[in-house]
Amino acid sequence: HEGAGRADFIRFWRLVAEAVKGHPSAFAAELMNEPITFHRKYMFETWVECAKAINAIVPDMSVSMADLAEGSLLPSWVTEFTGGHEDISTETFEWIKASGTVFYTWHYGTAPKSVNNMLAISKAWNVPTFATETSCVMFDAAAAAGISHSYWHYSCYCNTGPAFGNRSVPDDTFGACILGWANGGSSSCVRPTVVMV
Repeated sequence: HEGAGRADFIRFWRLVAEAVKGHPSAFAAELMNEPITFHRKYMFETWVECAKAINAIVPDMSVSMADLAEGSLLPSWVTEFTGGHEDISTETFEWIKASGTVFYTWHYGTAPKSVNNMLAISKAWNVPTFATETSCVMFDAAAAAGISHSYWHYSCYCNTGPAFGNRSVPDDTFGACILGWANGGSSSCVRPTVVMV
């Protein structure tokens, strides 16, 4: 809700917009990764105020909004039935639908459920959605549905173990592969391309 914390957060994003306004490669802002709150109303009010502050500096910059933990939480039938704006004020919801610059970000999920949820949000809210962290299964499901998507994994903070050729420890290795995903790569979801001649 309103207060010093929200004001500082909005000011931070206004300052970021001012810093990047002349850089054509700075086209979007993801306000917060995996926000944790049970106050959906206040969170979306904050996203709107940040978008207004950013767009006052860079009018065409895209600005993200996300739900709790950036999850695809609301079942598509809820969104189709209610509009999916539970605990979001009508004023905030109407601004989102009319904005033209905000997009809804989400992570992982289950195919096809999460994709259906996001298609329903996109339609009801008049916003594009973007799967900003996905596995290859969700990457493919989002692509098939025409939803923006990107693959994500922890960076390789190590080169120890079978995924890296069982190098000699400790002389030929660094780090501790404790996160489990470090041998991933953005090429993991690449599919062979067939060229017709």
